[in-house]
Amino acid sequence: MRVSKKIWLFGFPAILMIGLAVMTVTFFKQRETIASQQRVIDAQTESAYRALSNDLNDLSVALNKLEAAGTPARLSKGFADIRRLSADAVRALSLLPVSQAEDGTLMQFLTRTGDYAETLMDRVLSGQMLSEEQLRSLTDLRACCSSLSETYDGDCREGNFPTPKEDGFYAEADEENITNYPSLLYDGPFSESSEQAEPLGLPGETVDEAKATEIAKALFADRSLHFDGRTEAAIVTYDFSADDDGGELCLSITERGGLLLYFMGTPAGTKNDPPSDEESERLHAAASAYLEAHGFGRMEPSYAQYYAGTVVLNYAAVQSGVILYADLVKVYVDRDTEEVIGLDATNYRFHHRERDLSRPILTEDDAKSTLSDALTLEHTALALIPKSNTREVLCYEFKCTRGETFFIVYVNAESGAEEEIFEVINSDEGDLTV
Repeated sequence: MRVSKKIWLFGFPAILMIGLAVMTVTFFKQRETIASQQRVIDAQTESAYRALSNDLNDLSVALNKLEAAGTPARLSKGFADIRRLSADAVRALSLLPVSQAEDGTLMQFLTRTGDYAETLMDRVLSGQMLSEEQLRSLTDLRACCSSLSETYDGDCREGNFPTPKEDGFYAEADEENITNYPSLLYDGPFSESSEQAEPLGLPGETVDEAKATEIAKALFADRSLHFDGRTEAAIVTYDFSADDDGGELCLSITERGGLLLYFMGTPAGTKNDPPSDEESERLHAAASAYLEAHGFGRMEPSYAQYYAGTVVLNYAAVQSGVILYADLVKVYVDRDTEEVIGLDATNYRFHHRERDLSRPILTEDDAKSTLSDALTLEHTALALIPKSNTREVLCYEFKCTRGETFFIVYVNAESGAEEEIFEVINSDEGDLTV
């Protein structure tokens, strides 16, 4: 049957017009959706910016109050407030658009301020006075936080919030007068001195690319490795990779000493449920054998984590019966094959060396007497725990329970002070400490 040309010509423009109408409606709906989403983003940005401004104001006030504190208890309370407010400001800053947070100077300053306050709080609680240098640092912090508070408060009053540019990125706030952050010289995990620390677990001699390649091929003789380049970091490495029948593999060899720092392969399966006791024993046996075969010496197993096809077992070095928790190695074991498919020895290579360990001043019974009566002691060990990248404290490690809850309490083996208390949570992802 023939279709009339008139019908065909009439039908095509009609269909075209209907299509254009649908496209127009769709376009305006999409534009409204985008506008609605943008309004939500702008509202969230404004809320985070106002929260940051309020936190900076509260932080400035808390620092000012320190001048009026006349007792160790009041100073400690002030430092605790500063630590809390710094953490609140960091959270608010992290919610701002990328270009605001990408300049890490403010984030770094806020993090260090909280860390510094905790360091001074520990000093006051131990009965020590603040030094002249520390008092000057607090004065500088007050001035900087006051300037920050005024700047962000002014932006909020004027409605000067981060706004999208044509390229999709957000305009940055004017920080012309607030970028001269004071240096905080102290012994803490986020201090400038920690960033400048040198690796302690590496030999002095260096290897070149050819030697590093030779070492890598000896470790993974059955893989087709190729050289990817050299990474400049606190620990300089030569990096290699492979993608052959054995799956993807990447590894790093240290320039100093030519030591294996890191490698990661591909698991065979996807198991992520907690292993049984019998499987755990086999996985630990595989990890321990690998560490011993590759010269890591005596290691004490710590906590475990479960990922797709892999269990990550954490080990700490042991010296003269003392657990060295800074010297950690992560070992990745394939759940299906029970073979080691990955290792991260960054902390171990950075910290491991022979310690000059002193004998505990307190006996185990003396240290045990500081534990809460609500706890039931399950296990005791001696441990050297890191308080920063440059300071470690010898402690008694008490693993305890209270009902169904598991705690680890670290008591200073010299002073009897409770250095740390962790709650251990057994989850489907592994053991978590909080």
